[in-house]
Amino acid sequence: MNRLKTVAKATLCGLYKYSGAGRAHEALSRRAGRQFMVVLLFHRVTDAIPEDGLTVSTQRFRDVCRMLCRNFHVVPLGEVYRLLRRQEPIPPRTIAITFDDSYRDNLDAARVLAEFGLPATFFIPTSYVGTEQVFDWDRQLPRLPNLTWADVREMAGLGFEIGSHTVTHANLGSVSYNQARAEIFESKLVLEQRLGRPVRYFAYPFGGKHNVRPEVSPLIEEAGYEGALSAFGGFVRPGIDNRLLPREAVPYFHSLLNLELHLAGCLNWVYGLKRRLGRAEPERGSWPYTDRASAPEAVAGICSASGPMNGV
Repeated sequence: MNRLKTVAKATLCGLYKYSGAGRAHEALSRRAGRQFMVVLLFHRVTDAIPEDGLTVSTQRFRDVCRMLCRNFHVVPLGEVYRLLRRQEPIPPRTIAITFDDSYRDNLDAARVLAEFGLPATFFIPTSYVGTEQVFDWDRQLPRLPNLTWADVREMAGLGFEIGSHTVTHANLGSVSYNQARAEIFESKLVLEQRLGRPVRYFAYPFGGKHNVRPEVSPLIEEAGYEGALSAFGGFVRPGIDNRLLPREAVPYFHSLLNLELHLAGCLNWVYGLKRRLGRAEPERGSWPYTDRASAPEAVAGICSASGPMNGV
């Protein structure tokens, strides 16, 4: 049954794209003023373990890069913030790419991205770099090495942005205020000392609504970051509170065509129809820590303790 469902979905997506209906839908949406960008989220690119909510295979990652290169306007994360803050028109199919957690396979992913000329930002929990520390959710898996500082410098040398993901991948929704402050400030300091360049962006570990709290949010700006990102699924639209941007986790899309149509906004009407029929779309977030359903409300609550962040 699942096989038939998959084939049916692929057939419908193919018809929707190659009949021209998808492009017509995009044109009508832009004419109606519905502009948006998407920030993609990856964690692992490896063949050492099967694909899951954090993992894509090396071949599929290469295929995704090729699709993005051909069909999307891929920009540095800073350009997403610039367009938002200057309220400029958003080019069609604008995408930014991000990675979390400092798995060593990120270096190989960075080299593939460089091959395709695609910019990206890598968010690093500094205490894991150059160590054999293992995330709790990886303890039953084959060993997945961490990046070394030489790897991180190579990635920066390839032109990629390096951002902070705290020191210890701490849950900022549950640690003390003082620890949260140390995690946010010290990770930035370490990265800047190691790389000799400013660290502009911060990604909350886990990234669900319960992993961020209002009293911690002002620390991001105080530490000198220009922006922060969650792991909420969702598109980045004009007028969004740019202190905490959502991201879309790629591993949840096993079909390249489905992924393309989703990122282009062509499936929004399908999701709306499903909701009206009482069949909500599956949550997409950064497994095993996802909390997508309440993202807009969560952002409003999280950011209520501080004013808009400064930035270019």
